[in-house]
Amino acid sequence: MFRLKYTEIPGNHYKINREFIGNPINEFAEIYERFVGFYAIKTLIADDELHKRPLKLKKDRTCRFCGVLFSKEEKFKSKAHLFPQLIGNKYLLSDFECDKCNSLFSKFENDLANFLGATRAFSISNAKKGGLKFKSPDKTFIVQKDYEAADDIAKLRIESHEEENNHFTLDAENKKVTFHTTRASYNPHNVYGAFLKMGLSVLPDELVDDYKIAFAILQSTKKNEESDNPLFKLNVYLHPGPSFPSPMLILFEKKKETEPVPMHIVCIMFQNYTYQLVLPLCKKDKWMYDGKKIVTVPNMPPFIDKHFAEKFGIPIGHRLNFNFDELKRNEKHEVTFSFENFTDTRLNE
Repeated sequence: MFRLKYTEIPGNHYKINREFIGNPINEFAEIYERFVGFYAIKTLIADDELHKRPLKLKKDRTCRFCGVLFSKEEKFKSKAHLFPQLIGNKYLLSDFECDKCNSLFSKFENDLANFLGATRAFSISNAKKGGLKFKSPDKTFIVQKDYEAADDIAKLRIESHEEENNHFTLDAENKKVTFHTTRASYNPHNVYGAFLKMGLSVLPDELVDDYKIAFAILQSTKKNEESDNPLFKLNVYLHPGPSFPSPMLILFEKKKETEPVPMHIVCIMFQNYTYQLVLPLCKKDKWMYDGKKIVTVPNMPPFIDKHFAEKFGIPIGHRLNFNFDELKRNEKHEVTFSFENFTDTRLNE
């Protein structure tokens, strides 16, 4: 993985600069140089003890998503998270999310969980501690921790019922196995909402007012009628090898406000995935949308050190389109793993 360099800002020891140090993967070196030419790290939040912060008293809270204040009617009872527990968040809680918004975002997270599908259960943390059980909609493919194994052994139990379903393909020569399953139903627009909520949660307080339109999009009940709106598209990388040790969100800010690129881009890293989210329609970018200027979105590289990639493999990137505000049903989902060795325990007939 890339390492981060922390340096104090001269004259203000309460603030620090963060920058990546490492060796970009050769295949992504040009993308990396272009991206860091436009953007620098504004904020970084990781799910660890270092980034835990004290929360405001409930009586002092204001919801940044809808603007409601603490009152007799709104008591901020819910335990809100900066980003979902379902991607591994343990420590990072929110003090600016009211109960009503928390309920709305929980629905988004349900769709996100269904979209991620079996990948959540296949994580090493689940193999160690358990807590997640993936069951395909037809209940013929199951992934969960193997509780028959010793507590200190990370082991998953994968069940494939009804052989005709062909739940996996074994490529013994190349030491790969691909599992074939189906996602539970999900609404793509809600999945986008879950990612957008994460991005808006990492905004420093002084930037919240710049994104009134983005907050309105998050709260809107109006269906998206555009089939190819770039706002609802995300880039994602899947990297082979060990997963990220904990979820991390990085807010990138453009270095020059005069550049015709979005003001902020959010990097969301968890398990073996890196998602690129553009925070939409910053007030300071209004000058770009005059119908004359060409606005581009620089692709974010995978922040994986080339030595890591040489050992485990090159990240694979693709683009996701969440423009559809309707249920996706019975969507096929494949998960591929490499392995060092395997034992065929099938009985000879």
